[in-house]
Amino acid sequence: MQAREAKKNKPAVKPPVKKPYLRGKAFSALAFRRGLRILSYVLVSAVLYFFLGQLMVIDIVWLRVLINSAIIFAFCALLYGSGARDGETDVSFGEIAWNRREQGQEVSEADLAKCFHPLKGFAAVLLGTLPLVLLCLVYALVAVRDHYTLGSLPSWMAGYLQRQDIGLALAYYQDRAGIGIADILRLVVRLLIFPFVNMAGSRNADALLLIERLSPLLVLVAPMFYGIGYLRGEHYRAMVHSGIAANARRQARRKKKQQQPRRQEPRQLV
Repeated sequence: MQAREAKKNKPAVKPPVKKPYLRGKAFSALAFRRGLRILSYVLVSAVLYFFLGQLMVIDIVWLRVLINSAIIFAFCALLYGSGARDGETDVSFGEIAWNRREQGQEVSEADLAKCFHPLKGFAAVLLGTLPLVLLCLVYALVAVRDHYTLGSLPSWMAGYLQRQDIGLALAYYQDRAGIGIADILRLVVRLLIFPFVNMAGSRNADALLLIERLSPLLVLVAPMFYGIGYLRGEHYRAMVHSGIAANARRQARRKKKQQQPRRQEPRQLV
């Protein structure tokens, strides 16, 4: 009995209502502009990591992994939502273009480029992240395992440099290599994939080397969710039509009830 009542009270699932639309182009000026927006998201995140990265460096391994995983998840969710909104907008424009063509109006190439295409989201990701992927690929080919470097020599030991017995050993502290292109690339690449680098930790040289060699793929993890979200734009648009149809049915039933004549109560005989 309770199962029947629960089933009866359970809200009915609204079936998606799909309407025809014109399919646009995957690669277009619109996809390029959206690619620049995705690129700006990644670059802004790298700048934030540069200034706030120390707050994410924690000695407790499981907590460090949890925090950085949450940051990656939040960034992926942000790009997923952005892609879903753009996909729904393009499906809506495709429906308008379809109606125009059915009415005999001409649909220009510029309008057609604004319509939905399943690969347009991934095309925007490719156009936007291509410079970053190439940058990471260049560094991945030259990446080497981190090695220990000597720290700065304390100022109070400077006088010992003149002594023949220990001066030669201390001279290694004065041998400093300049910053090369590989060092600059390492800094940029690690900022782009900072959460993954931070999860490995600065002391795990082997894991850092593996992450740096996988950086061309890791830099695409969050942006790819834009393309996945864009694919869902068609479903979200269908759910909008489903909600509109459900509201129209409710209004029709309410109007029908209001128009029905009220039954007259039978009069009692005296």
